[in-house]
Amino acid sequence: MSILEFNKVKKEYRLGETTVRALRGVDLTVGKGEFIAVLGASGSGKTTLLNLAGAIDEPTEGEVRVNGQAISGMADNAKAELRNRTIGYIFQNFNLVSVLTALENVMLSLQIRGGRTADIRGEASQRLDDVGLADFMRHRPDKLSGGQRQRVAIARALVTNPLLVLADEPTANLDHETAQSIIDLMKELNEKEGVTFLFSTHDQRLINEVKRVVRIDDGKIVQ
Repeated sequence: MSILEFNKVKKEYRLGETTVRALRGVDLTVGKGEFIAVLGASGSGKTTLLNLAGAIDEPTEGEVRVNGQAISGMADNAKAELRNRTIGYIFQNFNLVSVLTALENVMLSLQIRGGRTADIRGEASQRLDDVGLADFMRHRPDKLSGGQRQRVAIARALVTNPLLVLADEPTANLDHETAQSIIDLMKELNEKEGVTFLFSTHDQRLINEVKRVVRIDDGKIVQ
């Protein structure tokens, strides 16, 4: 069963009097449990594709479906609910809240849903333990290494038990050893928990580990 579908998707942006054609008729299906990378040069359309997959943006033409739901025309609150219930995000620059501890950063997504604080704290603590940060829960981001901050970002993405995790260049700012440990961690979560991962990357280390590579060039899938 597919978790993500692109059907003849086009995306255009207006920059002054210029029209930028970011995607030019993309067809793509991602099945549940896949570990897949979108590979392309800067400006090829990778980030646009992830933004559409994450219901952050809408296509100019064509249809994007996430877990069977078409995002075009969906109300903003419905999109927010879809993102919170179905999608996790791992950003290149971590996007952690600097004044919050690792634990508080991971708790945020669950707090949006509501529930008992004790339960939320327990779930967030477990996810940080899962990524090897049980001893760093009370550290703020500026007291953590790049690899540790990326692990917090992974824990935050996974704490809601999403069906799909979108990762935009998740290893770009990491040294070789740290990047490999992050890749190994994501592979383990994919294999043990069946989480679907869709990466935007040009990192050969990650490309070597994924199960499928989709190449995009000038807004078109070429392989």
